[in-house]
Amino acid sequence: MILILGASGELATLTANALNTLGNTEIVRLGSRSPDKLDATLGHVVFADYDQPDSLDAAMAGADKVLFISGNTPNDIRLGQHLRVIAAAKKAGVAQLVYTSFQSPSLDSAFSFGASHAATEAAISAAAIPATVVRNAFYAELQLMGLSHTLETGVLTHAAAEGRFAPVSKQDLAEALARILMTDGHTGKIYELTGPELLSYADIAALIGQLSGNAISTHLISAQAQVDTLLNMGLPAFLATALGGASRAIAAGEYDKRSDDLALLLGRAPTSLATVIKGALKPN
Repeated sequence: MILILGASGELATLTANALNTLGNTEIVRLGSRSPDKLDATLGHVVFADYDQPDSLDAAMAGADKVLFISGNTPNDIRLGQHLRVIAAAKKAGVAQLVYTSFQSPSLDSAFSFGASHAATEAAISAAAIPATVVRNAFYAELQLMGLSHTLETGVLTHAAAEGRFAPVSKQDLAEALARILMTDGHTGKIYELTGPELLSYADIAALIGQLSGNAISTHLISAQAQVDTLLNMGLPAFLATALGGASRAIAAGEYDKRSDDLALLLGRAPTSLATVIKGALKPN
């Protein structure tokens, strides 16, 4: 049986759909602290809260493979939640724990979430749980958040200087996760799942311009100015601060690397950022 934790999130939902599309024959259990938000056609719905160890024990009972989607909380809370999931997986004796980490995790990263991912990976290793670590790059879909504003103003504002990164499609990540859960030979592996191209924000501006037919320039701001803007948009402080740190990390070259792991898992070329943007530009 496959258990998907954090199942109400978008990546988890896409993965559950991918399991169905790819012809998975194993029983799927969907665990979430908000089970009312789950699609019961994709699996058996159960309550599972990273803050409630008893709920994790119940959700993992009988599960062979567990997809552990990382939490969406401040680092200090997140790491405690992750440690509870790891303890429950160890107690349940799961055959494979698949953890969604982040590209190039480091305790010293300017991107604060990178530190919690590094600590979680270390805890999984220390617990000696059979595991697969999937290090996801930045989602390509994040580049759609301000797309309408960029098209209206003709300016792509960012705080990442000339740094490059390899944005990856969520749908591709979900398919890769589904394939890992459905096939053998992944335990003990670490996969770096990036998109196919390394791009700077100047490259992304040029790409938006080519696809939209509009002239797009870039405007560099400070990471703190980015944080302030995100706070004014209503983002939680921990998330706005983390995204500002992500820009600093990109500018410092932390993510100036790409991998062929995703292509190998998918058996095809990963989706380009151009394809993701082109899909968003289609008229409704």
